[in-house]
Amino acid sequence: MRSLFLTLAFMGLTSPAIASTCEESFQKKGDFLNGSAFAARVQVEGGTVEKVFSQLRPILARDGIKTISADVSTGVMKAENPATFFQRALPIDVFASMDGSLLNVEMVFTLPSGVTARKETVKKHLCDALNQLVPKGNGAALPIKDDSMAIAIDAKTLAKQVKESADNPARLRLNFVGKTFRVNGNVLGITESSGSYTVSFDSAQPAVGNTSTNKMNRMTVLCTMAKNQDAAVAALETNQRATLVGRFQGFDNKVNAVQLQDCIGR
Repeated sequence: MRSLFLTLAFMGLTSPAIASTCEESFQKKGDFLNGSAFAARVQVEGGTVEKVFSQLRPILARDGIKTISADVSTGVMKAENPATFFQRALPIDVFASMDGSLLNVEMVFTLPSGVTARKETVKKHLCDALNQLVPKGNGAALPIKDDSMAIAIDAKTLAKQVKESADNPARLRLNFVGKTFRVNGNVLGITESSGSYTVSFDSAQPAVGNTSTNKMNRMTVLCTMAKNQDAAVAALETNQRATLVGRFQGFDNKVNAVQLQDCIGR
């Protein structure tokens, strides 16, 4: 049950930083005493769930991983590292979802309490498999090319809807993860880190009741800009309304932040 909880924790709760490669997306949750999980993801241009699952079967088999089931309709593939004399079988789950012409593919490897593994070793195995799904020379996350199907929404409304779904990882994954949103709102601030810009939108809800409680529950919508967006960022002004299009990456419940990636100006 602990391993299942950790696996579900990755379905919608990804790293705050933009992950342009599988290796950069890699993360770990949990610990030795309570069980842990490792996850990595890639985006495949023009792929389909059925095609990716058929590709993954032999890729995993070459690494000694046995595929248990694959449900194309839900985008969930289950596999396992077979049991040995010294340890029981260890689950590996793959989640695939379409976003326009992009297919998001995430792989999660869970460990029960009392079992450990080196991060670098797990990263190598996960990304060696996932990178084979990405065409050569196309390892980076692709920018949004067609935003005609983007969901138009106000930053405050998006924050409210995500918050209401935050206690159900499956609901987050189905309704938000990988989807493209056209977000409109007041710009609170613009920061730069490692050559990437992050724009924060005002997403506070109207104050009701205890003021200190409202501050603790304050939501933020963070939009990390795609590469070569200097001109779009330069045109933004704090305390002024702006519209950005970005792909939902996750929700960080520790800081109440909705995270959008590969954002472009509109």
